[in-house]
Amino acid sequence: MSGTVNIHGKEYKTVALRVSEFRQAKPDWTIATDLISANDELVVMKATILDETGRCIATGYAEEYRSASKINRTSALENCETSAIGRALAAAGLAGTEYASADEVAGAISQQQVDEALADQYNYMDVLRENLLSVYFIKEFLKHQNWESAAESYCQLSRDDLVTLWRAPSTGGVWTTEERKLLKSDEMNAAIKLFKQENNNE
Repeated sequence: MSGTVNIHGKEYKTVALRVSEFRQAKPDWTIATDLISANDELVVMKATILDETGRCIATGYAEEYRSASKINRTSALENCETSAIGRALAAAGLAGTEYASADEVAGAISQQQVDEALADQYNYMDVLRENLLSVYFIKEFLKHQNWESAAESYCQLSRDDLVTLWRAPSTGGVWTTEERKLLKSDEMNAAIKLFKQENNNE
């Protein structure tokens, strides 16, 4: 409502607020935008701040990938224009305390979260692929409550891989809810403890 957003302890102005301040401070100046490029993958926009004589005071460029977010699938052009205007205003001295606008920072954080989620998913799939045979045998042994064999197969997995694979079924985890209960059961813990003791004694 105020036109400012607190992101990680810093105050960022929205482009809408910057434009409003620009109109009040420089009523005779102009914001001009140009579409530099647009295709199925991305949009590139340029924004120019012109004074009352038409002299260029500042410019700003921005690009938006259509696949970057759900909003960009339908409004990449609009988002790109907003970002370009924000950067042009910042270059002209209407940046507030931070050069980037709240819109840009929020978009960057959103994209970072998407990238991190994808990286996490790729890592999960890699770990699962590398340990698919062990996972299969653990599932089979748990089904028949063969604790000794289940523990032996379970202990073949590294701690990091076990942590990675311990994902809830609702988020695509390989273990079912019942299997997770069995893996945490007293019988399984006892079998794991016994296997480790015997293995260390060899």
